[in-house]
Amino acid sequence: MASEDEDDELFPNHERDYGDELIMEWARENKNDLLQIVCGYHALLLPQPGSELVFQPLEHLQAIEYGRPSVAALGFLENLDYFEAAEAKLIAAEEAFALSIWTTATICRVLSLESVLAMVAGVLLEKQVVVVCPNLGLLSAAVLSLVPLIRPFQWQSLLLPILPARMLDFLDAPVPFIVGIQQKFADLKMKTSNLVQVNVLKDQVKICHLPTLPRHKELVAKLGPIHARLSREASIAKRHPVYRCNEVQLHSEFLNVMRCYLESLCSDLRSHTITSVQSNNDRVSLLLKDSFIDSFSSRDRPFVKLFVDTQLFTVLSDSRLSSFENGYS
Repeated sequence: MASEDEDDELFPNHERDYGDELIMEWARENKNDLLQIVCGYHALLLPQPGSELVFQPLEHLQAIEYGRPSVAALGFLENLDYFEAAEAKLIAAEEAFALSIWTTATICRVLSLESVLAMVAGVLLEKQVVVVCPNLGLLSAAVLSLVPLIRPFQWQSLLLPILPARMLDFLDAPVPFIVGIQQKFADLKMKTSNLVQVNVLKDQVKICHLPTLPRHKELVAKLGPIHARLSREASIAKRHPVYRCNEVQLHSEFLNVMRCYLESLCSDLRSHTITSVQSNNDRVSLLLKDSFIDSFSSRDRPFVKLFVDTQLFTVLSDSRLSSFENGYS
């Protein structure tokens, strides 16, 4: 085994950067199946939106099919101008779409609805969320499920589906985060005061004092039957990898209900916005936070008051205000 410094001496002109064809040829000659699969995958081109890709790892292995969603399927216009902001939104939407089905199906079969909503509340208020599960498949699914679950909002801080045991000091970071760890350790509570601890195997969420989500009862009433159908698939799902979904899971309305609910929290921004026109005809919009908070019922205001000060809310509201300034609805 040579160190990286020794490698640099052996290959001073970066000759280590072999082409895929040369490496593939070597892998075939030496019957290295794993390297053949990696090289074949690395050589693939990303399909265009709306098209499909078939990857044959090896002749005796089952082909893998991937359908990239169209721009319209992601909720954007087909003739979208690919300026930087629009492209960033498109990338975020495609990421959430790719994670949506299998992660949501998994989280609903391992956690009760109350646990799922408690975890979402912690994320929306940008707390420090630690998910604990020894099963790496369930752990990564539970953490990654939060990406599509909070759409149209986007997590603005650190997200690590699996945090290695040797990096647990990372939990001392004074910032919001969502991380997955395989085992709980004794001083976890001491490391953070804003902790939301999710134990997947025990279906347990321990949280710091958090107000409940706005219109919580109405949301539970809508999601309850959908969650029940997904949780009933648990016995079937245990016999398959977490990413493999059946028809019930594929056509679940869980995310659609969550999306409509979260959209409703910020649907009335324009009514609480003032817009001034500058001397150069530029329009500047400002959200009246107090007015926006007062538009919710007294029972829901404690949550909204904290929510409007998060980066999650600020990024989305700034984007919506910008569209108002440009004359879009």
